[in-house]
Parts: sequence; C-alpha cells; structure tokens
Amino acid sequence: MIAKAKKNFCFIVNPIAGNSNNKKFCLDLIEEVKSPFVDIQCVDLKRKGHASEVVAQNLDKENCTIVSVGGDGTFNEIASALVNKDTPIAIVPRGSGNGLARMIKIPERKSEIAKYLLEGQVQAVDAGKVAGQYFFCTCGFGFDAHIASVFNKGKRRGSQRYVQNILKLLLSYNPVEAEFVIDGVEHKGKFFLVTFSNANQYGNNAFIAPAANLSDGMLQATIVHPFPQVLAPLMTTALLGGFIDKMPFVETVSFRQVEIKHVSSSCFHCDGETLEVKYPTTVEVISNAIRLLVPKKYQNKPMRENKKIFPLRRFASIEI
Repeated sequence: MIAKAKKNFCFIVNPIAGNSNNKKFCLDLIEEVKSPFVDIQCVDLKRKGHASEVVAQNLDKENCTIVSVGGDGTFNEIASALVNKDTPIAIVPRGSGNGLARMIKIPERKSEIAKYLLEGQVQAVDAGKVAGQYFFCTCGFGFDAHIASVFNKGKRRGSQRYVQNILKLLLSYNPVEAEFVIDGVEHKGKFFLVTFSNANQYGNNAFIAPAANLSDGMLQATIVHPFPQVLAPLMTTALLGGFIDKMPFVETVSFRQVEIKHVSSSCFHCDGETLEVKYPTTVEVISNAIRLLVPKKYQNKPMRENKKIFPLRRFASIEI
C-alpha cells in the first residue's frame, strides 16, 4: 500500500491587515485543516521584508504551499518572493479589498477555506512589473493612486474607511497630466485615472478591468478621461456593476508593455500600496509568473467582452 504524501502548509500571517483578529482567525482555520496527512507552520509577519525570508526557508520543502493570510499588500510581498519558483501560493483573504481573492472566488467561511486549501488546484498565472516591483492585481496613477495615498496615511483601515475617502475626495479631485505609450501607441493629456490590471478588480468587487484574464499573457489598461461631475454616480455604478469598460470617457486596451514618460502627480499605487516611481518607467507583463492555488471550480475567463453601450457621441454636448 502506497503511503499518502503529506501536505505542508506555511501560513504567513499579517496580524494588522484589515480590521480583524487575523491571528485568531488563522489558528481557528488551522484546526479545520489539521489531519494526520498535513504538517502546518504558522509565522506572524514582524517587519517589511520578513515575508521573503520566510518564503526562502520553505522553498525546499516537499509538497509545500505558502498561504498568505492578509490583504493584497501582504499577498504582493509573499508572491513577489515566489515569482518563477515551483512552490505554489494560496490566499486567505483578510484585508480591506481582497481583489485577487474575490476574482478567483475564494470563500469566506473557515470550513470552505479549509476545503479550498486541501482540494484546490494549482494554476500558473501572470504578474505585472513596474519600476522593479511586481503586482498581481492593479497598479497605476490618478484618482485611485490618490485614494491609496490618503488611505495608507490614515490610522483606520477597512473597506468602510476606503469608501468614505472616495466619496469625500471624488468631486474635488483634479485630473493629472501624463504621457505614456501603450505597445507603441502614444497617449498624452489629462486623465482622471490610468490603471494597469492583471486582475479584474481593485477589491471589494470594484471591477476596473472586467476583461482581465490572469493567464493570457496580457495586462489590461483602463484609461478614464476627465468626465462631468453629473456622471459620477453612473461611473461609480459601472465600476461596481462590472461595466466600466462600456462607459463614455473610458478606453480599455490589452497590452504587453507600457512606457510611462511623465505623470504630473507623485501618487502611484501598486496592489493597494503607495509606490515611489521615477519617470520614465515601464509596466510589463510577466507570463506564468507564479503558481496560484485556485478553488476547484474556478474558471479563469473574462467577465464579458468589451462592447460600448454608451457611445461617447451621446455625451458630446456635455461640458467637462
């Protein structure tokens, strides 16, 4: 009789991600996962850079899966250390947005997360890279980067605080001037935001790139031009409803590389965290960058094709 191979899990926990007691949640989850065929290690993150040290210590373990317990920023730090490595990574979503976890439909209940960890399937997925930093959800400049900057400077976390910042700053925000080239096509002018996406959302089901696919060797650029304030509620509805790519004042482009020549704002975000960027810089796709554990029934495909339902000509007479 052939002995069943043991699974090894290394849980890397960010204790302060989101608003919850992640350490207790993780310990309760471990009780759900425990079995004679599972070995478990649990490590709390102590400082920036600690995650890569823990990953390095586990790369040679047989049948090992690294488990990120935290938000998109935590996942970014851990997954960045696993690019082009054979060791897979799983997600236990405990952050404010949880964009990648929501995209691949990781459940929230401990018993269902345990089933995902034990029965999930490994899939090679892409990453993006900007200014030497990997990203797995989104990066970019403009309004979303401004919100990320304000949010990360605040003491309070959580999705409610994030929404409050958006509502407070939306109508007073001034677009940025920028110049960039997407796969040889130049874009220059004022922009409300420009987001480069690997995943289809920021988090909290705010779908900035509904056509994104994690394994197609491409990234998605969502370019939102300045729009009339009267359209703000509709644009917000489109973002949450998954049809922002169909709105006027919005362009979407699949690409492999972008050269950003200039941006008038210093705010730039990368997987929800602020990033210091010196221009010019490039954004590029890294195909099959990491091995991600996804739920058994997950199907990696776009929400829908991009087809405008609100032609720009309908709004041509509106003054911006």
